Amino acid sequence: MKRKNRPVILDPHDLNGTAQQLASAYELDDETLQTLQRIVALYPRAVPMYVDEAAALLYEDLPLADKFTFDIETDELILFARDPQTLIDACVEMAMYLAGFTTKMGHDEPWITEFTAGAWKPVRKRIKRELGLAVNDRPQGVVGLPPAADHAPTDDPYPFRTLVAHYDLVSFRQMIVLAARDELAVYFPPETHPKVRAVYLHARRAIQDVARGVGLGDYRVFNERLLDALRRLEGLFMPSELGLPDWLTRIMPRAAATAPTDFPAERDATSPHDPFAEFLEQLLDEQDTQDLTDDNAPDEL
Repeated sequence: MKRKNRPVILDPHDLNGTAQQLASAYELDDETLQTLQRIVALYPRAVPMYVDEAAALLYEDLPLADKFTFDIETDELILFARDPQTLIDACVEMAMYLAGFTTKMGHDEPWITEFTAGAWKPVRKRIKRELGLAVNDRPQGVVGLPPAADHAPTDDPYPFRTLVAHYDLVSFRQMIVLAARDELAVYFPPETHPKVRAVYLHARRAIQDVARGVGLGDYRVFNERLLDALRRLEGLFMPSELGLPDWLTRIMPRAAATAPTDFPAERDATSPHDPFAEFLEQLLDEQDTQDLTDDNAPDEL
């Protein structure tokens, strides 16, 4: 059940009133308040925004997930954190949502939602640059490296290698998840199945192709490219014909039983708990995710 605080009304026709509500509800400096006013000025109409306090507790332990979503029934912006960066990114994406960018939220194949979310991010960055806001293009972490000996799970000393060694429904879905996270670099061990790596590389490039040159007013171009990219992914990799891996049944019987419907969709606020999302977070923890520098970054993939 949602526990939401009093909503702030983001009103492009009352930017001073919006700033006053934001200042009252969140601890924000003047620069952040001015930035949010400039973003809200892009909106065609007013929208409510609130923090889902119950979900926020769960999202604290999901560093890969965006800390916001949209309620497509009420057009509300829902936050799972109160920090300035979350507010800025959420408000920029609400501008995209209101403009008409396809979200694919609630799709029967959640990997499609994940791919779509990944394609939104370069557009969000472009809008931020146009507003003169800072954008970080450097990877913030790496996934796929062997875990340190004292952090290796006893049942599987290298779970990422297990994940990518076979081409199946789980490895396909996780490659889409990772391709959609532009803040992560991925190291593929030598045992990686060629088609698993191909899914990641194709999805990564396709996300950039969908978003290339797209600004806030180019939602029709974005939506057309998105549909074409999704059709190509389905035609090339045929995810609907893939089965579950044997290792999943051994180590995660509950996740295996629910896999067809419980894969994470980062903008689905109704189901923040998900076994596959937990598995990916576990991989990051086991591999001692670190900030990347030019000296320790993996090869360009």
